[in-house]
Amino acid sequence: MNKIYTAFLFACFLLWQVTVSAQGINFEHITLNEAISKAGNPAEPKLILVDCYTSWCIPCIEMASTEFPKKVAGDYFNPKFVSVKFDMEKGEGKEIAQKYNVKAYPTFLLLNAKGQEINRVVGKSTAEEFIEKVTTALDPKNSLPGLKAAYEEKKGMDTGMPYALALYQNSQDPVPVLDELFENSQDFERFSKNYLELALGTTKFGSPFFRKLMLEKVRIDQAIGSEVANRIIFDKVRKDMYFIANENGARFNIAYTPKEVEEVAYTLSLLKLDPSVPEHHMPKVALYVANNDLDGMIRYYNRYIGRLRSDDVFKGMYDGILHSKLTKASPEQRAAIKAYFQNLANRLKKESMQYQEYTDNIK
Repeated sequence: MNKIYTAFLFACFLLWQVTVSAQGINFEHITLNEAISKAGNPAEPKLILVDCYTSWCIPCIEMASTEFPKKVAGDYFNPKFVSVKFDMEKGEGKEIAQKYNVKAYPTFLLLNAKGQEINRVVGKSTAEEFIEKVTTALDPKNSLPGLKAAYEEKKGMDTGMPYALALYQNSQDPVPVLDELFENSQDFERFSKNYLELALGTTKFGSPFFRKLMLEKVRIDQAIGSEVANRIIFDKVRKDMYFIANENGARFNIAYTPKEVEEVAYTLSLLKLDPSVPEHHMPKVALYVANNDLDGMIRYYNRYIGRLRSDDVFKGMYDGILHSKLTKASPEQRAAIKAYFQNLANRLKKESMQYQEYTDNIK
């Protein structure tokens, strides 16, 4: 009897899943050309929604699992759009990413029946927020040409910020607009949270505009807080420094000269980042690698890296980086690296023995 009841509940659950799925956005398993052909049907003309996602994009997964199945989403999109989705790193998705210059995820392309981009929406939203964003994006005055025209007609923060944000979301450089706004706006505007987060987040580390902003670092800290500002700045180069330290930047088209790595490490040192945060050591490790200074790197490890918590993920990264340098090490350097790891092993052995003693004393 229990088995029958369980099977009944399971069948009800499957039926509920199908019903919910049917209520949400109907993403069709067709090519983009097929979607364009279907949208161009004179009897039922539609627009095209293209969900551009990747397998590692958590916000993409969350929207697909929790927001798109909602009835409100299906009610809005299904009558008006042919909806399709593509992984931007596989198959046809690679071509779509290149054709429409998609670099941020999730990105939602809004196309006309000819496959021409009307506008796009970038980032995670609830179903209700997403509908509102799409509705706004479909208004011609909110298209990239419309926003540009509005800015050219009356330059100011009110027209410049929407235009700069649209440029960024369309994988175009917003810095010329942001720089112009910085030069011509009042302080309460250029030191506003929205402006600073976009300006700091989009300018290239070390660029003329970046340096211009850094000259106002005290005022930026007062406006948005030094912790927020420092995190935005650090995040700009965090991944790059990891690749430099691992000497695999070429695989990802990341190239820095030793002088550029030194500039990064020097600039970040002025931010007075908390040395107890393990990832903050990466620029200095990268600098030792860029300068081929293995002796200095070993000294740095003995002084700082060896003291990090052994269970921290960055500790494992750093130790892996040092171990990878063995192939280039002299006999003396190999001995020093071995001694570093032996000291770690001895420390962990003592900790293990202490915990084992605690365990043995528990009856």
